[in-house]
Amino acid sequence: MGVQVETFGEALRRLRLAAGFSQADLARAAAWSQSQVSRAEGNRFTPDESTIARLDQLVRADGALVAAHLMSTSNGSGAPVNATDKTPWAISDIMRQIHRTDVGGETIDQLTAITEELCCEYAWRNAEDLRRDAQAQLEYVGRLLSGPSTLREHRDLMVIAGWLTLLIGCVDYDLGLPRHAESARIAASQLGRESGHGEIVAWSFEMSAWFALTQDRYRSVSEYTEAGSKAAPNSSVVVQLAAQAAKAQARMGNKAEVSRILDEGHRLLGEHENPSRPENHFVIDPAKWDFYAMDCYRLVGEHGRASEHAHEVLRLSRKPDGSERSPMRASEARLTLAVAALESGDVEGAAAWARQAFSAERKSVTHLSMLADELTERLHHVMAGDPGARPLEDELAAFRATLPSR
Repeated sequence: MGVQVETFGEALRRLRLAAGFSQADLARAAAWSQSQVSRAEGNRFTPDESTIARLDQLVRADGALVAAHLMSTSNGSGAPVNATDKTPWAISDIMRQIHRTDVGGETIDQLTAITEELCCEYAWRNAEDLRRDAQAQLEYVGRLLSGPSTLREHRDLMVIAGWLTLLIGCVDYDLGLPRHAESARIAASQLGRESGHGEIVAWSFEMSAWFALTQDRYRSVSEYTEAGSKAAPNSSVVVQLAAQAAKAQARMGNKAEVSRILDEGHRLLGEHENPSRPENHFVIDPAKWDFYAMDCYRLVGEHGRASEHAHEVLRLSRKPDGSERSPMRASEARLTLAVAALESGDVEGAAAWARQAFSAERKSVTHLSMLADELTERLHHVMAGDPGARPLEDELAAFRATLPSR
């Protein structure tokens, strides 16, 4: 008499629940539909052996699901049968399929390292070149995701894809492509949620806050920063979110709230260790705080304090050989000094600072456009109708002539 065992469907349901998967989770990971998972668990459908091997791998069954299939009837009834009815080497063949993968730990490590390097190049590299390489890397990760991989590898690949998509979105926005950037941001948020990576989700909200700031939607910023902080409360991204919240308050003229948020952000910064790769765009390091404070103090009219922070930003951006490790930050620092010079009546000095800022090869077009508008507004306020404003007006006009058509 045969040994009574659970049916394939019963085994699939038990192992799925033990792995912490919903039917939808397993369907997504296995490139199935949820109805197929439901039918298989109800013994109304039996997948082929290669799919069973894939399912066994995804739920970390170590061959138990394959064994359940071998011990079940081949007619779909789900009734238990004698295990000796199957050939003795069949399970060995399927076990080899279970451990088959086109990825491997070494590939994951290499992809992780390359992705971090690309994120570190964001601050200085030509935007179009960086986007091309990040897109190529993302396409390669996508091909790996469509092939055989372990459950851990599948998640790791989704996390890598999430970081790459965030990076592409940031570069697209720098290039003046807001629709492309928003599409990438949404995709990154989805990848973060599906892989259970709260930090990627939080950075997608940070991007929303950044977009809102540059589109004059200041009141929306707090909604995004709060959502981002909830997604990854223990990550350093909360410092960046605080900075964006402070900038929004500064643009609305809420000076007291700016000071409160900056103090809170500085406290949060102190709770995190210095990163090993501070140049990574998605890592917050103490050197960035001068950059955040500079922007806020300029906006609330404290030009002396803003200038102090701007000079510190320039100092920190300068490499020993005189080149700049953070040209976009340096450009914003120079525009901050241009505003301060203008407020003190030094139009020639303001024009010189603006010329340097606008001539940088690596720039965020969207952000510099916003700062150029701010400088123009201050110029009209301070020197309305004054012929002496011409040098700065010429620099602003020359910059706008380089902007992509909308």
